[in-house]
Amino acid sequence: MTAPLRVTLVTPGFPPERGGVEAHTGHLARELSARGVDVRVLTARRGVPRPVLERPGGVPVRVFPAWRTTVMSISPRLLLAGLRAGRGSDVVHVHSYHAACGFAALGGFARPVVFTPHYHGGGHSRQASALHVVYRFVGRLLFRAARAVVCVSRAERDQLVGDFPGAADRAHVVPNGVDVAAIRAAEPFPDQPRTVLSLGRLEPYKRVAALLRALPLLPPDVQVVVVGTGSQSDELRGLAADLGVAGRVRFTGGVDDHQVHRWLRTAAVLVSLSEHEAFGMAPVEAAAAGAGVVLSDIPAHREIAAEHLGGAARLVGPEPAAVAAAVTQALAETRRDEADVPDWGRIAEETLAIYRSALRGED
Repeated sequence: MTAPLRVTLVTPGFPPERGGVEAHTGHLARELSARGVDVRVLTARRGVPRPVLERPGGVPVRVFPAWRTTVMSISPRLLLAGLRAGRGSDVVHVHSYHAACGFAALGGFARPVVFTPHYHGGGHSRQASALHVVYRFVGRLLFRAARAVVCVSRAERDQLVGDFPGAADRAHVVPNGVDVAAIRAAEPFPDQPRTVLSLGRLEPYKRVAALLRALPLLPPDVQVVVVGTGSQSDELRGLAADLGVAGRVRFTGGVDDHQVHRWLRTAAVLVSLSEHEAFGMAPVEAAAAGAGVVLSDIPAHREIAAEHLGGAARLVGPEPAAVAAAVTQALAETRRDEADVPDWGRIAEETLAIYRSALRGED
């Protein structure tokens, strides 16, 4: 009888924490486990005083304390555990170039490591971007150590290879997936006005403020629902008040997946005006729910619009008039269901194939 493949995921965040990396690793762990892979997860969380072991869905998840810093996700204990992870694993799958646990990819010099960098160039703040300039030298070592590098879009791969040409021969593209069945099974919230949804971290690079500035230009029966948490939460609430639209904006804070799915099914339009993304999971989820999508005109969004969103997406600049015009057009259309979105089962199969190639020493 063949022993199950042993895989350790090293990630700066994991559900119930929300975010693109968290969603990616959470779904991947679940789907790998369903395929008989012996999966364990090493992650970190702010506010945890000491390491704890959790078992969501039967998958062992070791959670280490994380420092309270917005420059970069830092957990020394997670990094040390990640570097040691190969002793009990066939493959170590490290996530996020933009977190300190990405250094665990250096273990690839001694054992099979797959690295998913979720790469977007610099940091999300001026401080983080300055730190990334210094970090670039170490980054070359990380990509040299990894047996395979997995990007979630061609746009991400192009940017990564442009900055780290040595990774070109090991860089694969496996997109993020979507839990289509769960989203389409969710019940919309009843008795809601026409809803424009913002879903994601409340950080400056997400440019949620640009959506709020467009709201006074939208019809008065339209509300904006902002789902997420982050450093800009109070600032955005203040902006809504200053614009005179506080009564038309609902901030839900962090909510669970089921509530997210219900808001996706409620929304007529989702708006994502990020300055940069490696993929753009929320727009694809919204399209799967049947909503229209208004996106910033960046490479990752152009790619997902062409490959997954059909006619559901409009690409715009962040100017309030342009955003309002695109949202108004999207509100006038009927709900769609033609989005061609990848599911997590397929993503897990493609990732498994990369693990097996890494074990054979193939690029």
